[in-house]
Amino acid sequence: MVEIVKKIVPESKYSTKCPYSMRPTRIVVHNTANDASAINEIAYMTNNDKEVSFHYAVDDKQIVQGIEENRNAWHASDGNGKGNREGIAIEICYSKSGGAKFIKAEQNAVDLIVDILKRYGWSTDKVTKHQDYTNKYCPHRTLDMGWDRFIKMIENRLNGGQNQTTNTSNKKVNVFYRVKTKKHGWLAEVKNLEDYAGWEDSPITGLAIRVDKGSIKYRVHIKGKGWLPYVTGYNINDIINGFAGDGENVIDAIEVYYNTPDSIRPYKKAKYKVNNYSWQYDNEKRNGQDGYAGAFGVNATKFQIVIE
Repeated sequence: MVEIVKKIVPESKYSTKCPYSMRPTRIVVHNTANDASAINEIAYMTNNDKEVSFHYAVDDKQIVQGIEENRNAWHASDGNGKGNREGIAIEICYSKSGGAKFIKAEQNAVDLIVDILKRYGWSTDKVTKHQDYTNKYCPHRTLDMGWDRFIKMIENRLNGGQNQTTNTSNKKVNVFYRVKTKKHGWLAEVKNLEDYAGWEDSPITGLAIRVDKGSIKYRVHIKGKGWLPYVTGYNINDIINGFAGDGENVIDAIEVYYNTPDSIRPYKKAKYKVNNYSWQYDNEKRNGQDGYAGAFGVNATKFQIVIE
């Protein structure tokens, strides 16, 4: 584990930042939602007079502690609830832009969490997320990448596994897809962005997607009717899990989510679009994204996807 640097808030700020003594019962994980370093996060938290505080900030190089673990912090949005009054708050840095710095910061946070769990004799059921105490979607990038994945990283370290901080792989993931249209039936398979799937004069009624590494889930919205269940297969003869859609009704929106396998780093996402609308990444809902590609009420006639 990287060294923990202590930059504890002065006692003169205790009444604002950490007014109560605390016996911790849990860990609360956050993402900073900006691209500041850990030392700058702690400095900003310490120097302002807001009732917002946290115990640790973790970036790709350092773990910086701002509040002792035996004092509470204001971070979980639950007033005097268990998050604020019993939780050790960890902020993971560089979550706005993500990329290699965030991946490394998250791995350092895993090491810190494992250290805390061992010190208190806890298991991973004591690892919670900000979202558990409020409606806020936090830790946003960790959630986007998969909370279960994050917990598995912690469990692996607890069981003696090594954190794969240097053994990274930027393997290319190929995605293959095809669509069924009203006029032309099932069209030929497309690979990555070599072409688009669809026919401009005919709406899409079915969609099949597969990848050569990892796994993918996807679903479609039927025009005027709503979302159909997720599917994970790729078989145009399997109407249950082989493709999305019913092959008859028009699709107007599509949602795709890519699961990166442990053998590939950094984590990848599905980047896709319907017609000539903007690109959508997985099911993200920020930076102008809707969580899906397409527009309700408008026939989908073209579809493209790449994993990156």
